Amino acid sequence: MNSIKENIKNKIYVKKGFTLIELMLVVSIIGIITSVQAVVMLKYMKIHRQEINSIREAFYINEAFTIIQHEIDNEGYVKIKNNNVIVITRKNGGGFNYIRTNRNSDIIVSYYSEYYSTTNNILKNVKNFKVEKDRHVLYVSIETKKGNVYRRCFPLKREEDQKGSS
Repeated sequence: MNSIKENIKNKIYVKKGFTLIELMLVVSIIGIITSVQAVVMLKYMKIHRQEINSIREAFYINEAFTIIQHEIDNEGYVKIKNNNVIVITRKNGGGFNYIRTNRNSDIIVSYYSEYYSTTNNILKNVKNFKVEKDRHVLYVSIETKKGNVYRRCFPLKREEDQKGSS
């Protein structure tokens, strides 16, 4: 058997570099690390997308409540019809405004007539819109298609106050 010293003396060098097994081992370790990072990133992106949708839904609901509050505050007396329609008597005596759902499950404001063709969208894709009135408080409940329920109460002016201010 030749020793290393003999190989060096005879100028027979051992080949330098990596063996195929070492290269395969390094590639597999890099693949495992990369796949773990990809799985973590995909889970994070899914959670991020769900949070964005949840925040967007809450924002749209709050805007819908703000629009309903604005309609109630700027007009006259409020009545409830069938627990899902808000009938607002206009201050100038020019008829009624209706806040209701349409065929497409959108909450809309219909001006002058309940089924008038000119409407404004308040909120789209609603599963349930429920309204209750108790004395001088209006309770509005909106259920989204995802099953989330949002509730808000609105103070109402007294009928005597509204007649006196007209």
